[in-house]
Amino acid sequence: MIQPEKQRLYLDYAATWPMRPEVWDAMGAELRHGFNPASAHAPGRRAHRCLEVARGRIADLLGCPRSSICFTGGGTQSDNLAILGFVRSHAGHAGHPGRSPRVFMSEIEHKACLEAADRGAVEGARVARIPVDGSGTVDLAWLRRELATDPDAPTLISVMWANNEIGTVQAMGDIVELGHEYGALVHTDAVQALGKVDCDLERTPVDLLSATAHKLGGPVGIGLLYRRPGVTLEPLSYGGGQERSMWPGTQNPIGATGFAAALTLALEGREAEVARWTALRDHLEGRIRAEIPDARIHGGDAPLRMPNLVSAGIPGCDSGAVLVSLDFEGIAVSGGSACGSDSSVGSDVLDAIGITSDLPYAAVRFSFGHETSRADIDAAADALARVAARVVALTA
Repeated sequence: MIQPEKQRLYLDYAATWPMRPEVWDAMGAELRHGFNPASAHAPGRRAHRCLEVARGRIADLLGCPRSSICFTGGGTQSDNLAILGFVRSHAGHAGHPGRSPRVFMSEIEHKACLEAADRGAVEGARVARIPVDGSGTVDLAWLRRELATDPDAPTLISVMWANNEIGTVQAMGDIVELGHEYGALVHTDAVQALGKVDCDLERTPVDLLSATAHKLGGPVGIGLLYRRPGVTLEPLSYGGGQERSMWPGTQNPIGATGFAAALTLALEGREAEVARWTALRDHLEGRIRAEIPDARIHGGDAPLRMPNLVSAGIPGCDSGAVLVSLDFEGIAVSGGSACGSDSSVGSDVLDAIGITSDLPYAAVRFSFGHETSRADIDAAADALARVAARVVALTA
């Protein structure tokens, strides 16, 4: 006899936010008009209008000129364009000792930024990692000292606005102020922050900002790079003039429409939703601490935190066993980059905040969205307590 599928509880919104019905509707209205927006005929012109309406809507929501929004294929492409585009646009400085471009980024950046910077180092850039404290907050005093060592060099600071593994939110206003004091450009990966943290570009004037639609309940395959007027980047690919030659190739007006719809929904009533999420986050953390006394909340003492993300560490548990067991319980969560019991924790982020161990250590990330309820949080806490007790017993 075929058993009915177990009802699943999705608490992995930080990985992908399921597409919202309103976004489907907005995109569906344009599907039959899905032509090439670079074409000069009437269907192409309609597609172009669709693309530009979406661009204008997003620009209004972010508080920037429409011409500053460049659509890309996602957050990774946007991060790469910002970092490598900066390095390559200043490559002429590499022949002058002490004046090759510098890139500073925190130790807890996404690999899309870290690996782009590594490639930039191969191409002549001087790359340095900004240390963080035990909460994942960047060391601004360290950054100030380093910026002062070569203030005339072309410099980019790249700091993730909100960390995707532990939820630490950086004081981007302070970072921008410091960077601009020394003539540096500031890029932020706002993939996790947008829609949950105030990312208004008038109040926090970063020079470059990366984002993607699928973290907001929009479609996969569409991202953006905000570029402040006057900031020069070298394209990473060639072959067309689309997106002001920054991201050539056939554009995606339907995806852009979905992005605009998702961002609109995310920002409508954001303050009330953030308050609700914060209460859920605090409740979940309280339950975890009560049920698993030796559990650790990663980034829990950070001055600024994501309202809808909890990363818990459980000593004595194998990460893989915990995640698989939770999946069998019908709970969809992530473990970040934490690995199993036969090595260290295995996450650059957790390593950076001082969590390393030769013993089994499970990292479990819960992230929630507009459909998550308090009952869902209690169900997840109950399941985690059961699983942790079982896995610890098996490991002992």
